[in-house]
Amino acid sequence: MADDAAARRARVERLLEAARAVASPERGAGRALRARLLETTGLSAANIELGLTRCLELEPARQDLDDLLASTPTTRRAHVLLSGNVFVAALRAIAIGVAASAAVQVRASRRDPALAEALHALAPESFELTAKLQPEPGEHLWAYGSDATLADVRASLPVGVWFHPHGAGFGAAVVDARAWSPSAARALALDTALFDQRGCLSPRVVCVLGNLAQARDVAQAIARELVALEVELPPGPVSADDAAERRRRRDAAAYAFELFDAGSGWVSCSSELVIPPSARNLHVAPTADPSRSLGPFAAHLTCIAADDERRGALRKAFPGARLAALGQMQCPVLDGPVDRRQTPSGELA
Repeated sequence: MADDAAARRARVERLLEAARAVASPERGAGRALRARLLETTGLSAANIELGLTRCLELEPARQDLDDLLASTPTTRRAHVLLSGNVFVAALRAIAIGVAASAAVQVRASRRDPALAEALHALAPESFELTAKLQPEPGEHLWAYGSDATLADVRASLPVGVWFHPHGAGFGAAVVDARAWSPSAARALALDTALFDQRGCLSPRVVCVLGNLAQARDVAQAIARELVALEVELPPGPVSADDAAERRRRRDAAAYAFELFDAGSGWVSCSSELVIPPSARNLHVAPTADPSRSLGPFAAHLTCIAADDERRGALRKAFPGARLAALGQMQCPVLDGPVDRRQTPSGELA
């Protein structure tokens, strides 16, 4: 078993070596990936660069890699279905696949296959890119995407396939009005702007331990930081149809809540906690008990940013959510799936 564990670790480390090469702006592979990501992601060049340098898991601690290996079941053949929402997520998903098996088939996102293709070009022995996944009974499939997509995938599987679905989710932040600061506002704005708020780690709601007036102050501060951040981290281009839809949603939010301009997005505030649409939008609400306020959304919470004092209670209330510091929501360690809402062993189709 020791040799098997060593082989699994070696496979993941070979993949990470390829990832370090494609992440480097000094390497030809890195420059080519950046150009390709401009075509596939719809993100600005600055957002792509920050994603590669800040959020790609390139140097995991030994314990984190141990945890990834321990939480990943082994299988004769592993299958990975990628989503295109957050481009860096492909590395973690493929790493779990190669930890599970020496034979890995990956179906990249049709919309954004860039990182998977770049990794395969440098480490073709690590996994096979395929247009169609065909898992057999006893094999494991890790799938990422919308809840509707995952439901379709599950329905198509042969009986006996082990299924690991990772569907829609979002992040939340819990802040104390008494400890609120400009640096906290900046950190939360950065968590929001990275990847234009497309991923399951992106914050969408902020619970403020305080009253409505204090929540309003927090909302205004975040909105100011989002405006300032657009200078160095501009949003990606938006189609005319998407722009019209965003205006409609902004008008609806302005009618229902107090609204603060945040550049391309907005920050709303009210006494009730609601989930705004993505695209650098946040909703801020006061709370006396964040676990109770966030409770109705537990099934979709994948990440919660909070200070050390609050994390213990939040971890107990939301065992499927990662806990992070403000400004670190998009930088989870490489210790297993980002999404902890599912059991590591998966479910039988």
